[in-house]
Amino acid sequence: MITIKNLTIDDMKEAIQLKIKCWTEELAEKAENTLDYSKELEFWVNWMNLADENEDIRLLIGAFEDDKMLGVAFASFAETEDIPEKGIELNGLWVYPDQRGKGVSLKLIAHILNFFKSVGKEKIVIYNHHYAPSNHFYRKFGADVIRQDNQMGGKLLIDVFMSDIDVFKTNIEKSLLKFSCF
Repeated sequence: MITIKNLTIDDMKEAIQLKIKCWTEELAEKAENTLDYSKELEFWVNWMNLADENEDIRLLIGAFEDDKMLGVAFASFAETEDIPEKGIELNGLWVYPDQRGKGVSLKLIAHILNFFKSVGKEKIVIYNHHYAPSNHFYRKFGADVIRQDNQMGGKLLIDVFMSDIDVFKTNIEKSLLKFSCF
């Protein structure tokens, strides 16, 4: 059975390795992978530990089967320039390639949406590479591109998605019904 749990500092080591693995895949040779494991680990552990200081809730969760990590997701309050109030941002969602198509991403997102809905949040923003296959995933569940940004010195086009949490949550939960492992 797959369970969702908060990540520990030790889990973060594997989570960042997974992020770097997926980042390289997502770039699809559109831009050079410049992520450094040590810097990424330091950044995200710091980010995790500074939530209270920044008056934020930062949810870093993993999907596990027994003790094996299948995927991770990070979420927090959205920046006010994206959503002025009552919004969250999906800061990252990474699933091992051999675990895709099994509902892991759906379960992680559903957990995030349920948690943030319980504290009064209403909208979600998601930044994703324009050429990433996962763009279809976000559209399928009710997110719309509200703008595009350029990152990495203009080498990487980013789609900025927005959705109502209730719409996104309902669509995700409907799709989760076909998986018996949850």
